[in-house]
Amino acid sequence: MITLFIFTEEPSIKEVLDVVIPKISPDLNFQIFPHQGKNDLENALRKTVPNISKIPNARIIIVRDQDDLDCKELKKSLISIIENNIYCPYKVRIVCKELESWFLGDLSALEKTFPRFKSARIATKREMRNVDDIQKPSKYILKVIPEYANKNYLPKINTAKIIAPNLSIDNNNSLSFKNMVNAIRKLNG
Repeated sequence: MITLFIFTEEPSIKEVLDVVIPKISPDLNFQIFPHQGKNDLENALRKTVPNISKIPNARIIIVRDQDDLDCKELKKSLISIIENNIYCPYKVRIVCKELESWFLGDLSALEKTFPRFKSARIATKREMRNVDDIQKPSKYILKVIPEYANKNYLPKINTAKIIAPNLSIDNNNSLSFKNMVNAIRKLNG
């Protein structure tokens, strides 16, 4: 039986994947290792990933936010850390720009989660054509969700917990979300 091990940069991604993975593949055995930032994740890539990758039928996905970095260069950098020390099939997925892009990719999920939010107000805006290009999606969510009015920062973990159950696997406009879904399906196949 395949076991998928996922290494994330932060706990909020775990909150989403805990809900999304069973929607993608209900019988998939998986374990998520959330980290406390980029340095913590990179340490795990050097120390923990090689050992876990030796487990029979292991598969690994590494997930990190793009932030302000070049996506392709970041992916190459992460692969260079593990490529000679990983012994199972793996994928590296970069979340463009932040996890909150996945939420903006599914306006229906936002409407279900936040009853005062009306997607019609933003659905036709230029930036919504490619939500992965929004520079600070967490700040954009603060701006458009009435329930977050007057907040200076997004409560990332709680936001992930309440939106995740409403996310659609097949109707999300975030390419990085679609790439994550495809990676899970391919490694489970």
